[in-house]
Parts: sequence; C-alpha cells; structure tokens
Amino acid sequence: MFAARYPGRCARTGAQIAPGDTIASAGGGRYYLVARAAPAASDEPVDPDGALGASVDETLDPRDEATIAAGRYLRRSLERGVSDVWRSASGQEFYRNRRGLCEDAPCCGCCNA
Repeated sequence: MFAARYPGRCARTGAQIAPGDTIASAGGGRYYLVARAAPAASDEPVDPDGALGASVDETLDPRDEATIAAGRYLRRSLERGVSDVWRSASGQEFYRNRRGLCEDAPCCGCCNA
C-alpha cells in the first residue's frame, strides 16, 4: 500500500482516487482505494492540475496559479502522448516520456511506475 500521487479511479468500485489517498495494486497497472486521505488543513480544495504540477517538485504549492498552469500543461501533454521537457519557475528541468514517466523510471520512485 502507498499514497496516490495522481488522481484516478478505483479498479474495484470506480470511485475517484485523489492524490494522497492510500491505494494498493490490483495488478495489471490498476489500483484500488484502501483509505481516503485526511482533508487538507485549508478549506480551499486542491485543483487536480495543481496536484499534478506539485507532484513534479515537492516544494511547489498545489494552490499556486503557476503550479496549476504547469499541471494543466503536463496533463494535456500526457493526453496527447507527447514526450516533453518541463522547466519550473526555479529553473529545474523535468523530462516526461509518452507514458508520463521520468527518464529514471522506475528506479528513483518519483513517478507512478
């Protein structure tokens, strides 16, 4: 069991899986929901694009407009199946291939491999 890094759907029930929820592998690249994460300290909900943008760099705030825009860019790139290089405002550079994995996947554990 581990914490989800990206939004998704439960393989058993079809329920939404939010980043931070506890999930377990159902095999074949599918996951099922084990437990919901505690709500965030803030009353403001986290945009899924913000969560995706923040998943690239732990120091980014998922509620920041720039992080949401970066997450939206990553999501659209992944939907199109495009390999790309993304640069954060701090100058860090991240590479994602067509499957949404970084260049070191699954060795470093930073992505959903």
